[in-house]
Formats: sequence, C-alpha cells, structure tokens
Amino acid sequence: MAPSVPVPTDNIFKFACLFGLALIVSSIFAFVATYTSSLDRKVKYAEALIPLEAKAQRTKVEEDTLAMNKKLIEVTKSNENAAGVAIAIVLVLGLSLSSYGATRWHRDIQQRDDRLAALQIEKLEVEIAKLRAETKLTTPASTHEEMPRGDSDG
Repeated sequence: MAPSVPVPTDNIFKFACLFGLALIVSSIFAFVATYTSSLDRKVKYAEALIPLEAKAQRTKVEEDTLAMNKKLIEVTKSNENAAGVAIAIVLVLGLSLSSYGATRWHRDIQQRDDRLAALQIEKLEVEIAKLRAETKLTTPASTHEEMPRGDSDG
C-alpha cells in the first residue's frame, strides 16, 4: 500500500521537523479527547452522587453506591492527571524535535541550497552577458563585410 502523503526522506532534519509537528498535533487532539471524556465521566458520577447525598437516611446499597461513585471520581481525576503528564511529555518531545529539525534544516541545508541557487543564477547571468557580448561582436562585423558579387558581365 503506497502512502497517500509522501514522507520527506530527502532530509533527516525535514523529517524530524515534520514528525515533531505530527506529535504536537496528536498531543493536542489527545488532550481534547482526554479532557472531554474525563469531564463526561465526572459529570455522570456526580449526577449519581447528588440524589444519594441529598437523602438523610441511606441504605447499605446506597452508601456503597455513594462511596463507589466518589472513588470513581477520584480515579477519573487521577487518570486525567496521568494522561495529562503523558500528553505533556509527547508535546514537549514534539516541540523539541520540531524546533531542532527546523533549526538544523534552516541552518545547515536551506542556507546551502540558497547559496547554490544564488551561484547558479550568477553563473547564468555571466553566461548570458558573455553571449550578448559575443553577439554584439559578431553581428556588426557581418553587416560591414561586403558580400562577394558574381560578375555577370561575361
């Protein structure tokens, strides 16, 4: 199966930069998904807690349900924190990798390519000037020469 988006394998720094950007985008999506999911679960557990806490007299099952929902809220908060730490690590790794790749790409590769392009332009300009000078030298000389005429007085 051929990839639909070509991976830039021509330059390791370009690859590092783009992989870092992919990590950054992935961590943002992961943060949003984790936050939304965690919030939904906490709301669900809180909705179960409210009527139970409002009761003055609770049965053993209601007490167990209340304790379980409180524990589930704590576990959800703990999981959210752990996921937040993992996402932060991926985000920092992505930022570091992307900035390292972009910096090295610009400093080592792009400046070299820009210099090469400038030298090629300069070389072409010199060649064009040389051709124009040669054209100016040969064009006037050929107009001053007289064409040999054949004598038809014969």
